[in-house]
Amino acid sequence: MNNIKEKIKTLSDETIGNMLSQRKDNNSSFKKLLIAEQEKRKIANDSRHHPIQATNWETYLMEVIKTGLTSPTPYKVIPYKNGVGIKKIELL
Repeated sequence: MNNIKEKIKTLSDETIGNMLSQRKDNNSSFKKLLIAEQEKRKIANDSRHHPIQATNWETYLMEVIKTGLTSPTPYKVIPYKNGVGIKKIELL
C-alpha cells in the first residue's frame, strides 16, 4: 500500500486527473488514494503564505495588511516609513 502511495506522488496532476476520469468503480481504494493525493496538491497550491514572505518585508506587510482588513475583528497595520517592521496596529 505504501509503495502505491509513493508511486502516486510521482505522477503529474494531469495523469492523476486522467486516471480518475477513467475509473468506473467508485469504491476502489486506488481511486480514493488518487483523490487524496489530488486534494493534498490542491491544498499545497492554494497555500495563503508565500515562501518569499519570510525574507521580504514588503510581501509580509502586504499580507498582514490584507489579513487585518479581512479578519472578523478588522484592524489596520501601520508599517515604519522605511518599510521594515510594524510600527502600530489599530483596531477599526
